[in-house]
Amino acid sequence: MRAQSLRKHVVEEITATISKFGCAVTADIWTETYRKTSFLSATIHYVNEQSELHSRVLFAAPFDPSTSKTGENIRRHLLQNLRVFGIDATDMGKKIIFVTDRGANMISALREYTRLNCTAHILNVTLSSAFGPAIIEKSPEIASLLTDVKKLVTYFKHSGQQGKLKKSLKQSIETRWNSNFDMLNSVLEQYEDIASVLTESNNYDKIGRISISTLKLLVSFLKPFKEATDDLETDNTAPSASLVLPWSVRLIEHCTSATKDPLLSEIATVCVTRLKELLSADSTSSHSVHMLYKIATFLTPNLRGLRMLDERGRQNVIQGVKEMIEDLKFDHAHDEDVEPTPAKRPTVLHKFSDWEEEEESCGSKSLDVQIQEYRTMKLELSSQQNILQWWNSNSSQFPALSNLARFVLCIPATSAPSERAFSLCGRILEERRSVLKPSSVSDILFLHGNLK
Repeated sequence: MRAQSLRKHVVEEITATISKFGCAVTADIWTETYRKTSFLSATIHYVNEQSELHSRVLFAAPFDPSTSKTGENIRRHLLQNLRVFGIDATDMGKKIIFVTDRGANMISALREYTRLNCTAHILNVTLSSAFGPAIIEKSPEIASLLTDVKKLVTYFKHSGQQGKLKKSLKQSIETRWNSNFDMLNSVLEQYEDIASVLTESNNYDKIGRISISTLKLLVSFLKPFKEATDDLETDNTAPSASLVLPWSVRLIEHCTSATKDPLLSEIATVCVTRLKELLSADSTSSHSVHMLYKIATFLTPNLRGLRMLDERGRQNVIQGVKEMIEDLKFDHAHDEDVEPTPAKRPTVLHKFSDWEEEEESCGSKSLDVQIQEYRTMKLELSSQQNILQWWNSNSSQFPALSNLARFVLCIPATSAPSERAFSLCGRILEERRSVLKPSSVSDILFLHGNLK
């Protein structure tokens, strides 16, 4: 009953906002280990009337055990559960954006909607490709280093030597390549201490075969990928969509530079190729990120100059802004909120009104004028200031752009929110609670995500 009551409250809160300004939904599928029940989760992201970014876990809806996870079945299951919260994806049209992984069934399920790939997943796939068997065998020094470091960390974990170090050594996780950075960096940071511990036990050879210069080189290469992933998987209190373009350009530049190093050449070359391929999968032009992410960068005041693009690229984004505002009717979204202008008492000058300068209100500014003024205005915004609050403060000067910002800046760069929901599901379904009904798991998850 408590979950049902809270759902009613959530529906009332989000319905009016998302119908006006739009929303984004992250979705993912997970299968629990005890009864092998599969769940489809969805988290909604939107900016409310106070220009605050909200992310709400809506559900982790169990699939019927007899239902196959085809694109059609996923689509039906997702849309049906969204309607419980008053969200009709079909009616919303272009005002709803989905962010998911690159699974073929998820792509098929959402082919009729705007769907963006999880950027963190793209980075992980890029590194997995670059360090795959076919490539890594061409870089024997790197391959040997990774093998030796993994053996070293495993030894410390099982030998009881871990407690002699100030910090625990990190183990890598097969499916997450950033965990390899954590592992390598944990060894690099304590290299001398590890050497001392191993010397005492006559096991120095376990680290002696690890080249510290190669270790530093690989950590330095992987660090930007780790930083990018951390930034893009932000905690949902700040926009992340605007970071996709700058991080994409920065990583491609970083990897291009690394191709000049003999030890990294093969790996870095694959990274450049895969990044360009994967990032362009959502875009109409090759080797480019989706226009929505470019627009998000433009709508971030400190990055509005789009200096990471050439002039043609900048003009394409400006055109994309204009088309999106017209398409979504965001240039009219504030009309109902505008206070009527009080009538002015006539003066003697009204007799010469045909010669008077016309006064242009902020609300009637053409879109071209708003864009030009935004691009050239003197900016008073620190890097710590809330971007959405800046748009709220400047909404009267840039009404159409402000409305577009509410929509585009709510889009997350990754599907991490739904992955975090499943992490919680896993804890809920720990062995002593595996008797819970799947519907109860969804209710508990919903309550946990919304009682804040």
